[in-house]
Amino acid sequence: MSSVRKIQLTGGSTYIVSLPSKWVKKNNLVRSSEIKIEENKDKLVLYGNINAKMEINKTLVLNTALDSKSLERTLISLYISGFDTLSIRSSNYINDDVRDTIKKFSKLVIGIEIFEEDSKKVVLQNVLNSSSYPVYNSIKRMSLNVESMVYDVIKGIDDNDSELLKNVINRDDEIDRFQWYIYREVKSKGNDDNNIFYLLLSRILERIADHAVNLCNIWLNRKLIIDMPSSKIVENLTYSLDLFKKAMALLYSKKYNGLNDIISAKKNIMNQKKELLNLGNSSDIATVSFSSEEISRIGLYSTDIAELAMDMTLSIDNETIL
Repeated sequence: MSSVRKIQLTGGSTYIVSLPSKWVKKNNLVRSSEIKIEENKDKLVLYGNINAKMEINKTLVLNTALDSKSLERTLISLYISGFDTLSIRSSNYINDDVRDTIKKFSKLVIGIEIFEEDSKKVVLQNVLNSSSYPVYNSIKRMSLNVESMVYDVIKGIDDNDSELLKNVINRDDEIDRFQWYIYREVKSKGNDDNNIFYLLLSRILERIADHAVNLCNIWLNRKLIIDMPSSKIVENLTYSLDLFKKAMALLYSKKYNGLNDIISAKKNIMNQKKELLNLGNSSDIATVSFSSEEISRIGLYSTDIAELAMDMTLSIDNETIL
């Protein structure tokens, strides 16, 4: 429900607006009661009780058997939708497979712990105060993890280190953890500050991590051929990583200069891909072809980050000097 109120001037410098009486009564407010006012750009949000927090309690009823993947996906969607408490119930006993999936989920996401458990019920609770861990911090951690993953793929290929490549694959879950948390926070807070940009950025970071994992799997399963153009593959991937690092640095600094140089690198990325494919004709063409595709995707996603950084920068600047 909305209403229109006129602003009044009192005391020569104080602006006041009256509150709807129904809202005042509903929140048990009286004269001299304190309310919380939260400012968000051109909006003001009023809270009737400065100490009150609206608890979001949800229930998941397990009437039909679900495989572990389907149940995990459902739990992730509920996590993203936002809850303080999630009660998972069944009219029958919750079997060990379902219980293990729930426990795995609680460790997979950020801030969720098992609060209560019996034979027919498992209660999950959000124990993280999101104000102490803002979306910006999550983005920084996520981007640093992605950067280290790509760097270790380069090192793993260059040193022929299978264990390092396997380690990169195992670190992919951490990227998903941050992405789901960012989805959850953006949904709960809406378009606060740069949240919509961070939401798009988290998706790009997740895709770059996926391409890094794909490269690991390609090289772990490749044929052992002596004339494999490994040095060229390392060179191209290093170039894409450098683009990524420069794009992220400019995004954080909110500086316009330099972004167009990264965006225009698309042509170089595709030329490098063609050169690498030509080298694959005399060696393991499958490994070279698949690798070139993954590397080019990492590079192109890095140019997408530069475009997103430009959108962010120009959205907050009232004057742009080219």
